[in-house]
Amino acid sequence: MRHEKQIAVPKFGIKAQKALEESTIAIIGCGALGSLQAEMLVRMGAKNLRIADGDHVTIGNIHRQLLFTEAHAEEKRLKVEAAKEELLRINRNAEILTKPRYITSENIDDFINGADIVLDAVDDVEARFLTNDSCLKAGIPWIYTGVAGSQGMIMPVIPGEGPCLRCLYPHPPEKEDSANCANSGILPMTVTMAVSMQLTQAIKILTGEAETGTLIKFDCMEPKVRKIRVPVREGCACRDEYKTIKYK
Repeated sequence: MRHEKQIAVPKFGIKAQKALEESTIAIIGCGALGSLQAEMLVRMGAKNLRIADGDHVTIGNIHRQLLFTEAHAEEKRLKVEAAKEELLRINRNAEILTKPRYITSENIDDFINGADIVLDAVDDVEARFLTNDSCLKAGIPWIYTGVAGSQGMIMPVIPGEGPCLRCLYPHPPEKEDSANCANSGILPMTVTMAVSMQLTQAIKILTGEAETGTLIKFDCMEPKVRKIRVPVREGCACRDEYKTIKYK
């Protein structure tokens, strides 16, 4: 009864519902993207979530990090702890594993090991490429999602079946050259639109219906959405060497 309305959607159905309930989903970051990913997933019936973030809630987060409240900011709560508390209010049967640390090259393998899919929820170039490389080596699909201002991008990455983040960006941009919340601002509408599209792609991956090599770009203020085909870059390690290569 709890999920009958989403199961009734033909393109979702019982197949997607079972996939959500049976999968382990790792979320790297618990800010605007990550907290909303977690909330939507728990509301939809996901039972096994992992969330990693070392940051605390501040009052400047509240306009876009919809799971948090002024009380969380006043208490300077760790985001993962506040998120877990609120998520269990939504669904007491969910299993929420939290890691109150930023993901680094030293801890990412342990965090994603055994996950069925990894969701990108960071606002940092180095962390995003680390996620790409680690997921490729582990053979775990992940979904790149970047937001800034009124615009966002989403691309599913499935090891061995399509392009990776390094196919899209052969050379990682410098921090100061990449659009992010710090230098471009962010709208809550951008976040909600991005997470909706990202979770749709996640469900498609979990049900074996993903379309690889597709970059989705949108601007919520226009509004417009574009799908761009991304080829596997010649010479990129993601095609043949991702299981053995040592990424930097």
